[in-house]
Amino acid sequence: MAKLRVDDKVAVVVGGAGGIGEALGHGLAEHGAKVVIADINLPRAEQIAQDIRSKFKSDAVAMKFDIIDEKSVAQLVEQVMSKFGTVDILVNAHGMNVKRAAVDFTVPDWDLLFDVNVKGTMLTCREFGKVMIEKKGGKIINLSSVRGIRATDGGNEGYAATKGAIDMITRTLAVEWAPYGVNVNAIAPSIVMTETIKQSVKPERLQQLLAQQLMGRFGELDDIVGACIFLASPASDFVTGQILYIDGGLTAKG
Repeated sequence: MAKLRVDDKVAVVVGGAGGIGEALGHGLAEHGAKVVIADINLPRAEQIAQDIRSKFKSDAVAMKFDIIDEKSVAQLVEQVMSKFGTVDILVNAHGMNVKRAAVDFTVPDWDLLFDVNVKGTMLTCREFGKVMIEKKGGKIINLSSVRGIRATDGGNEGYAATKGAIDMITRTLAVEWAPYGVNVNAIAPSIVMTETIKQSVKPERLQQLLAQQLMGRFGELDDIVGACIFLASPASDFVTGQILYIDGGLTAKG
């Protein structure tokens, strides 16, 4: 029976200094992986890598890079290969949002969203995908959102558009790279209670959103970790091109 383990696999968590990225780095290490915390915020990435080493006695390192810089992404791959000799798992846990009413959306804001969320995902998939194609195996897990398939109010036109793009990048790469044994999937959560959400969303708005949750709660970081471990492990070897909604039934309701 396939195990939900990633023992001795090399996992790169892009955006690993963020709330979800940190949780995924810890989860992968707990399940046996060697972890690279890759982020533009090197001090925070180094602290997370240190925490992982202390807690799990895992081989964890921090690497700084800029996800919207093509050369920087290529250099990240070189650093990972120099350190570990391979890469088995890529987790694109980065992302950002700019909320604007549609009539107020500026081109610079739109470009920034697509640079970070979409171009960044394309670049990391492209560069790490080369390694996986060469070795004929690997797991890529992109971070999408229910907003890739369901609209909402609140100025999310740009964010939703980027997540829809990530969904199609995921499906297209899954088809193109299946002959090489590379699985490409995405995790698409609804609201996950990270520190950023707690600090940035007004309490009254959270109460409005909570009322829409079928299971009576928001997503927790452990919910995302469980999905990631499944998609990174041998248990999902026959799963590719899927968008896994971690949403408490939100998308099922419509």
